[in-house]
Amino acid sequence: MIQARRKPAFYVAVLATALAFVVILLGAYTRLTHAGLGCPDWPGCYGFVHVPLNEAQLAHAEMHFPDSPVEAQKGWNEMIHRYFAGSLGLLILGLAVHALVRRGRDGQPMRLPLLLLAVVIAQAAFGMWTVT
Repeated sequence: MIQARRKPAFYVAVLATALAFVVILLGAYTRLTHAGLGCPDWPGCYGFVHVPLNEAQLAHAEMHFPDSPVEAQKGWNEMIHRYFAGSLGLLILGLAVHALVRRGRDGQPMRLPLLLLAVVIAQAAFGMWTVT
């Protein structure tokens, strides 16, 4: 019996599906810990790619965001969710680019990868608008 070969994009899609499940769980955890606004700006956190760590970064955060005191635990909950969601977005972008490159080939789906990309972009925009 000849075994069917899986295409590389199949494994990326399976990984993206698993990562989507993790992002949903992290989003729920972020919401339940009231950390949804743990960082007052987007896509970073107090002007950094991570929660402020040292005294200089904390002083910078307090100076630029005086109405939002740094709560490190909430900030980390929010940023970990953003990192995972961003990774999922990159995987979906890769699937959409792969679909565009291989368009017209037999069995290559086009609508679903592009629809997923549009949904992820909309979700990111909603996240940004919520924070800003």
